Amino acid sequence: MGFSLNKLVIFLGLALALFSAGCSEISPPTPEDIMRQPLGESPLRTGMTKEKVRSLWGDPDIVNVVKSDAQGMVQEEWIYHGRYPNLPINVDYLAETQHLFFEGSHLVKFYHTR
Repeated sequence: MGFSLNKLVIFLGLALALFSAGCSEISPPTPEDIMRQPLGESPLRTGMTKEKVRSLWGDPDIVNVVKSDAQGMVQEEWIYHGRYPNLPINVDYLAETQHLFFEGSHLVKFYHTR
C-alpha cells in the first residue's frame, strides 16, 4: 500500500504544479474594467501592420485602393462586413461593418457602421 500511496502523492503533486503554473499568468478583470468594457477592448490600434490585422481577423471582405502617389505610397480601405447585423452587441466585426484605413502597411484610422 505504501508504494501506491507514494505514486498517488507524486501524481497529485505534479498535477497541482502543472495546474498552478498554467494559471499563474491570468489575471481576471476588475469590476471597473467590466463596467467600462463589458466585452473587452477592441484589438485594433492605429499603427498596427496589415499582417497583425490579418492575424486577428483574417482577410478583409473588400479592399479598396483609395489613393496611390508618385512615391509608391498606397492608401487602402479594408472592409470587414458585420456577420450578424441584428445583434445588439458587437465584438470585432460580429454585428457592425468595420472600415480600416491603411497608409502603406500601417493602420491609420478605423470606424464602424451598422
